[in-house]
Amino acid sequence: MLMKGILPVWCRLAGYALLILSVFVPLLMSMFGCVHDGNLLFVKVGMKLVIWVSLFMIFLSKAPDENAETAHLRSQAMKYALGLWGIYYFVKLILSLLDGDIQAADNSTAIVYMVINVICQEFLLQKNRMEKIFHHKK
Repeated sequence: MLMKGILPVWCRLAGYALLILSVFVPLLMSMFGCVHDGNLLFVKVGMKLVIWVSLFMIFLSKAPDENAETAHLRSQAMKYALGLWGIYYFVKLILSLLDGDIQAADNSTAIVYMVINVICQEFLLQKNRMEKIFHHKK
């Protein structure tokens, strides 16, 4: 299955610009004393949200020369990244177990992501099966 870009080409450049800003703006805010205990959580969450959005913009934007090969490479990158992310998460859980760090082992974001991933896959598989059944009857 090929994974074609769904965002316009300019989103790639905008994603990189946002990524750079998400790294340097909090640093500059800290240097000028704008980050304190009262807004640290908001700055941290804001920075992470901007990083997520910028990475999705980069990954999901169309390439200037979008073709089947580019879509195949995007799908392959997603598979490799998901596998490496799974290994990273497993290692983090083992390290938190060895360190006795309950808070690090309590992060369930990865599990929620994988549950959503499996639900989407099952939905698409069932949808595809139903389309084949009803397509053959026509």
